Amino acid sequence: MYRRTLIFGLAALCATVSRATAAAWALITKEEFEHDLAAAEPLSRSIQTSAPDAPVIEVEQPNQAKPIKPPLTIRVRFVPKAGATINPASFRITYGWLGVDITQRVLQHAHVSASGLSANNADIPAGHHRVTLQVADNMHRIGSRTFEFTVV
Repeated sequence: MYRRTLIFGLAALCATVSRATAAAWALITKEEFEHDLAAAEPLSRSIQTSAPDAPVIEVEQPNQAKPIKPPLTIRVRFVPKAGATINPASFRITYGWLGVDITQRVLQHAHVSASGLSANNADIPAGHHRVTLQVADNMHRIGSRTFEFTVV
C-alpha cells in the first residue's frame, strides 16, 4: 500500500512539474509592444534580400492569414540549399520596427535544430506584430524572413 501511494505521489509530482514547464511565457511584454507601437514607422520598409543560395525560412505557425488567440505556437522550418547545412547556433529573432532582440528569451522556451524551431505557449499582447527571423548555413549565407500576424 505504501509503495502504491509513493508511486502515485511521484506520478502526480511529475505531472505538476511538466504542467509548470508548459506554462505560458512572454514572447513580448505589453511594455515592449507599446514602445514599438509608439515608435515612428519607417517611411519606407527596407526590402530584405537574402543571397540567392541562402537558407529559406518557412513559417508554418502562426497563420498570418487570420487573427489568432494567445498562447501562440511558433513553428518554423529551415531549408538549406543543396550541399549546405543549417547552423542552429546562428539563429536570431527580432521584434517590431525597433528590432528588439528576443533571441535568448525565445531560446529559453523553444527547441531549435538544423530543421527548424518549435515554441509553444508564448504569451503576446493583442495587436499587430512583426517578427524577423535569421539563420545561417555552414557557408555563412544568411537567410532572413519577416512575418506579420495579428493577435486578438
